[in-house]
Amino acid sequence: MIDHNTKERIMDAARIEEVIGEFVTLKRSGANYVGLCPFHQDNHPSLSVSATKQIFKCFSCGHSGNVVSFLMDHEHISYPEALKYLAHKYGIEVVEKEETPEEAAARMRSDSLIIVSEAAQKYYQEVLWDPERSHMIGLNYFRSRGFTDETIKKFGLGYAPKGFDNFTKYALDAGYKEEYLLETGLCMKKDDGRLTDRFYERVMFPIYSLGGKVIAFGGRIMSSEKQAAKYVNSHESPIYNKSRSTLYGLFQAKNAIARQDKCIMVEGYADVISMHQRGIENVVASSGTSLTEGHINLVKRFTKRITFIYDSDPAGIKASMRGIDMVLEAGMEVKIVLLPQGEDPDSFAQANEKADIEEYIARNEQDFISFKMAILSKDLADNDIYGRTQMINDIVQTVSVIPDDITRNVYIEQVAATFNLQTDSLFSRIRKMRRTRREQAASRRRYEENRPAGAPQPGNGAPGYDGPQPGYGEPPEDYQDSYAPEDESLLKPVPATNAFLDICERELVEMLLKYGEYMLHWESNMLYGTEKIPEMTVSEYIRSSLEDDGLAMENPLYKKVYDEYYTLPQTPGEDCEVAQGRVIKHFTFHDDAQVLQLITELLTDSHPLTIKVYNDSLTPEEHRLCKDVPRAVLQYKSRIVSLQQTALQNEIKQAQKAGDAEKNKELMRNFIMLAQVRSRLEKELKKY
Repeated sequence: MIDHNTKERIMDAARIEEVIGEFVTLKRSGANYVGLCPFHQDNHPSLSVSATKQIFKCFSCGHSGNVVSFLMDHEHISYPEALKYLAHKYGIEVVEKEETPEEAAARMRSDSLIIVSEAAQKYYQEVLWDPERSHMIGLNYFRSRGFTDETIKKFGLGYAPKGFDNFTKYALDAGYKEEYLLETGLCMKKDDGRLTDRFYERVMFPIYSLGGKVIAFGGRIMSSEKQAAKYVNSHESPIYNKSRSTLYGLFQAKNAIARQDKCIMVEGYADVISMHQRGIENVVASSGTSLTEGHINLVKRFTKRITFIYDSDPAGIKASMRGIDMVLEAGMEVKIVLLPQGEDPDSFAQANEKADIEEYIARNEQDFISFKMAILSKDLADNDIYGRTQMINDIVQTVSVIPDDITRNVYIEQVAATFNLQTDSLFSRIRKMRRTRREQAASRRRYEENRPAGAPQPGNGAPGYDGPQPGYGEPPEDYQDSYAPEDESLLKPVPATNAFLDICERELVEMLLKYGEYMLHWESNMLYGTEKIPEMTVSEYIRSSLEDDGLAMENPLYKKVYDEYYTLPQTPGEDCEVAQGRVIKHFTFHDDAQVLQLITELLTDSHPLTIKVYNDSLTPEEHRLCKDVPRAVLQYKSRIVSLQQTALQNEIKQAQKAGDAEKNKELMRNFIMLAQVRSRLEKELKKY
């Protein structure tokens, strides 16, 4: 992890207008810069870059942030990678935070495995282009598949030559350790202790991490040996996890996916490569493995829209459909495209031009539910009642996993109309399915919380896990909507959020960020009795005002910023503008995406004024603050009291129903006290 001092140096050196200017043509507009937003199809300059605040905002699509978040979103890199990018640009040496011995050992092992894997990729690639070692076998194979030399190099393809220890000898002679060769799966150890190659006489497809590091390989056989597997893949290692590490081609496709807001999913390596070669670059492959939650989360980093391309094999389609429920459950929009008979994405891309492929996809895309209904009902006999029931249950099960209640309800209407069913019965069925899933998840959680160390996982004959427990989290009988919360904690009664209270808290946070270090200079009529209010900063006034009444912010995000503000180091005697600039710099380089989004919104005026209008409306800073800050605090307190009064009114009603005169009397006394407090607050508010 990058240490704090290095991060500070990067933050001091980085200029947002310079960095964004490397990707977007910026023009000066007053104090800011404007340009075409790279995060949507922008036809006129919607992107505003503030050199003074070091933030950017698109007034069309709403994308905003700081220089680090721009790099993360535009280049699809992590927070540390963005900092390192800036450090390299501005010539700053990156000092990593001191690690524990265990962390250092794990990192060094991972780094070593990646080094070995990248050395293997270079070796296989060199062999591919060396006629003396490859005899052009691999290169001729790739060219016969229609791959150009440029495409072969783009994907780093290679060839593992015939023989059982060619790479092993090369790696050992180059000084790579045996343990890393075995751990990456590049080599195997025989019973007699000899090291041999895992890959030989195969064309090699390197698998890249999202950041472009080689982490694994897939090798396709070249020999005619029938007993040998067609494909051999790297086994799992600390740097490669099939369930979550990556999807084939994602490194090459990520920018196109984000730019087009759509991912196309195909089956194999050649499918991806041929589509990319045709200019369809937002394509990745599952590489013959089932989609996992990890894979889906990777795609969701770039888009929520995914299109699966299938050939016309009915058995293969039905098998593939089983995994799509998980994609829908993740809240993604799923489309399906069926290719013409006898075609797969590889052959279809080789036989058609880019425009024709794009037109075919656009014309033949179907939403998944409609596609599933068509496929499952295609071969179903009209009198097959059992088959029809099973099919409808299967479709309803898929609809039930969709998290958005509006989307789910639209599909329910569609299914009901297609099969001539009553929507009420479908809503009821879906509520039951969703409730059952919540109960099963809750049971698994309860079991996990109490599972002894070493006990089997749920679902594997684990003792004490008996499936869902009846009555857990059931909605009331009169619950009519098909929506049900996924998290059972949402089923518990919680206080309703108050929009006005939220606005009050947001205003206080905004004042801290913009003016917290400024002094409040009180006007002569702002007195406590006959004594003038002592001079203090805005932040001191807000904190003391809230602490005096034991108040804390309710909104978790505002509370986080509020609490963090008061942990920042103070410099006695520091100029207020310098101090405020230091505060803004801290938060505009925050590593929490939600905090950064909030800060950008608060520091960006969504309705920019002209200079004349601004100057005409300007009042002396100290006069405005000494009115606005107390007003904001008083409004916040008034809303708190109002909510407490509402809660007391409900308690009074309950006490009256129960005939508890003593409790009712006490509650009424508290209510009157709150009314007096509120009256005083409103009287104070009139001053402002």
